Amino acid sequence: MFLAFSCQGWKFSSSRMNNEYVNPDILALLLDSAKGERELLSFFGKHPHAIYWTLCRSSGHCRYAFREFPMGSTHVADFVLLNSYSGVWEIKFVELEPASTMMFTKAGVPAKRLAGAVKQVGDWIAYFERNREQVRADLVRWAGTKDILGYSDGDTPTNFSGDMLADPATYLAVSSHIFIGRRSALKKDERSQKARYPSRHSVEVATYDRILDLVRERYKNAEDWCSE
Repeated sequence: MFLAFSCQGWKFSSSRMNNEYVNPDILALLLDSAKGERELLSFFGKHPHAIYWTLCRSSGHCRYAFREFPMGSTHVADFVLLNSYSGVWEIKFVELEPASTMMFTKAGVPAKRLAGAVKQVGDWIAYFERNREQVRADLVRWAGTKDILGYSDGDTPTNFSGDMLADPATYLAVSSHIFIGRRSALKKDERSQKARYPSRHSVEVATYDRILDLVRERYKNAEDWCSE
């Protein structure tokens, strides 16, 4: 798809945009048409800023994103975000499920895809807790070689307070996040049920409309993202 935008009186293609720019219209079309998660994984692999800013609104000192991060021989997280500020490094494990799927059955219980995703991210967290220092070492290595966000130098991941990611004494705050389905498909009681997941299952469940809302707000003025 070719799109043209106007910037300072001249036309330019999407290839002239800042690398961070995410076109809200293209994302909206994708969410309406994608049947599985692989298309979404590919899109957000090219535009990780959409997920980063959705989950890290206040940003941080040192920031990274990784796609398909492995943990051992059996676990692969779709995305992992690293976000640091004074005294802590946040590690956010992200699972993508289809935008076209339903979260709950007609009986009001979690549908198969949601239930499977919750178990999967639970397995990731359990693996992390059992192998904390190995995962820490892998994150340090990936920060230097496989970051797709492009904000921070990966040579020595550290924050402004000097808390190095590699230091076993540095506190790691771990959370997990699932993106699945669309807001319009949820009934009122299902929205309430979704909102209780962080307290009941230690995982945040959100629809893709949360990302779309962020993209529409942050990238609403294409001219602000012109490449000189």
